[in-house]
Amino acid sequence: MMASSRVNLLKAALGTFPAKFCGQSTRNTYVFQHVVVPPATPPGQTQRPPTEKQDFQKYELIEEETTTPAGPISVILLEDVEGVGHQFDVVEVDREIARNDLLLTRKAQYASPFDLKYYGDLKERMKDELAKRVRIPFEWLQIGRRLQKMVVPLTVSMDDAWTLNKGIVVASLRQIGVDVLDGAVHLPVEAISGPNFELEARLIRFYIVINKQYVIPMIGRLSHISADESKQALYPDTDKAITSEQLRKFGLVPETPYFHKSADIDDNFGVFDFMKARAKKV
Repeated sequence: MMASSRVNLLKAALGTFPAKFCGQSTRNTYVFQHVVVPPATPPGQTQRPPTEKQDFQKYELIEEETTTPAGPISVILLEDVEGVGHQFDVVEVDREIARNDLLLTRKAQYASPFDLKYYGDLKERMKDELAKRVRIPFEWLQIGRRLQKMVVPLTVSMDDAWTLNKGIVVASLRQIGVDVLDGAVHLPVEAISGPNFELEARLIRFYIVINKQYVIPMIGRLSHISADESKQALYPDTDKAITSEQLRKFGLVPETPYFHKSADIDDNFGVFDFMKARAKKV
């Protein structure tokens, strides 16, 4: 055996295991030495195989280390992964996530020196194609999904005249914990006025625009309220999802968010008409 010392130590990192008292993975390192040390191979001669003698394959544990946190692992993404990064990004992720969600599903590759160069060159060759891809920020996707699950109670007065405007919508959103600027809200062109109890519980389509670029279709439900406690106030249930049949009842259809290439959506863009025309094409 090619060795300058008769003591041959073998270090083996045998994977990662969950720590006993926390969710963080730890690296378990074991150090072994031969029970029977094979003689050194003389220069110029062929190394003796370890299977030549059974005792050569016997080891004893001389050191064990299990308290060192394993830490994150660097991987190269082979495709866009929500909440992680874009194709060819080099990211550090939790080892368990890397192994179970990225590496096994072939969404990522270990960031070895060879692969860093290989995929770095590939990214450079594909830079024009990558630049054309529509990539919506993950935070915007999350916000959009949460907002689309809501049915916003648009509270209007039983007693005083009103016309639905951005101020009413913004105030109604704040009542359910959503803060938006007036300029982010886009309403139908046709005026909706009251009090009009024929409009009670009517579903209204409006839109919220994030950063002048990401349009989120919203549903509101008109709800008349009064400061007079003797009058009945109706509070619609916002927990139940709206069905396609309910939308059709009010002349509405299901819609999906829209991502604009540049951040220039404003009042002159015509959000309501644009989204209405887009929905008809689907």
